[in-house]
Amino acid sequence: MEDNMEIFERYKCIKEIADLIDDITKLREYYYSKQYDKMHQHINNLTYKYFHETIQWNSVNKAMPVNEDQSYYNAEQFLRAKGIDILLKSGIKLQ
Repeated sequence: MEDNMEIFERYKCIKEIADLIDDITKLREYYYSKQYDKMHQHINNLTYKYFHETIQWNSVNKAMPVNEDQSYYNAEQFLRAKGIDILLKSGIKLQ
């Protein structure tokens, strides 16, 4: 899985990207410290924060996560895709 955090860090002056960095950092912290209850709560909060995008994501990615690893990877992939989308809509050309 490619890590886009370096790209996002370059554009953290964009508020949505700065918020996204915080969301990814929190998600990683909870996952790697095995705080799965907090991780799932964070994922639930992200679902509400990005409600429409989550519906679109789930319609394309039909295999729902069944364990902590899959939940983490699914959420991380979603946030990375969201970040790239924000950058592209901001007119930033990614190489």
